[in-house]
Amino acid sequence: MSAHRIPKLANLIIAGVNKAGSTSLFHYLCEHPDISGSKDKETCYFLPLLYDEPIEPIAAYEEQFAHCKNEKYRLEATPAYVFGGNKIADKIVDTLGPVKILIILKDPVDRLISFYRRKKATFQLPEQMDFATYVKACLQKSTRELDLHENQIYTGVYLGLYHRFLEPWLQRFGDDIKIVYFDDLKQDSRLFMKDICNWLEIDDEFYDTFEFDVKNKSLNYKNRGLHRIAVAANNAGQRFWRNNPHFKKRILNVYYKMNGASFRKNEIDADTVAMIRKYYQEPNMKLAGMLQNYGYTNLPKWLEPENVSELA
Repeated sequence: MSAHRIPKLANLIIAGVNKAGSTSLFHYLCEHPDISGSKDKETCYFLPLLYDEPIEPIAAYEEQFAHCKNEKYRLEATPAYVFGGNKIADKIVDTLGPVKILIILKDPVDRLISFYRRKKATFQLPEQMDFATYVKACLQKSTRELDLHENQIYTGVYLGLYHRFLEPWLQRFGDDIKIVYFDDLKQDSRLFMKDICNWLEIDDEFYDTFEFDVKNKSLNYKNRGLHRIAVAANNAGQRFWRNNPHFKKRILNVYYKMNGASFRKNEIDADTVAMIRKYYQEPNMKLAGMLQNYGYTNLPKWLEPENVSELA
């Protein structure tokens, strides 16, 4: 790659995980004057490697950052990258050179529920499929089956086994990777963002008066047909909405009032939640140990010993 092309490529990537706050994090970071985001939040440029498929010519990736000027960081966020392990991590380094990686984790049970709701809301799952049936379908798939692109909708449980995917990234990027937690983003967004700024060595005072709002939240709907139209409009106009966030916010507020609905109280049954929480108990213990080995000491509650072992 010729030297003059390097400034037009990403040097900051949110590489994981989906349904854990990556959209909000991306938008908050893009507001900072020292950061310019890709035209599409999820460029998915390196994602074909997850399925052993070729990636596009580098010019396609560079086009995502053609509008960037002299900002310190050029950011993209494809939260499925993390699941590609060494295949994607190594290719990122080979292609981009020095790059910083952010990975945001969420309690895998909560992430699974969000993942399920998102798939239902975007019509990727049968309307009649309840949470218990979905979890059962996920668990019936082998790892080999889940590696196939056509089974991506049933990876909800498997992708919560974070310890299986994280170590190659921790090894590869060292001080240039930062693991953060949805719990902290939700509890104190301002402090969360200021901490990331300090890691990136950019001005953290920008967020002193910043107005935080949740992006890409899961929602239910009243009218299925109207929601299908809304989903299609959102998907077709990703770049437009990205470039006009205030207009999108106004449109969403009207839509939520007109067609938004709360999720049913019994939609996520307690027995399935208890079962899947026990399923994640040992993986969470392994993850906690791994993170501690890499110097992470302030772990979220779902990774604290008394919580990961409470079902033993």
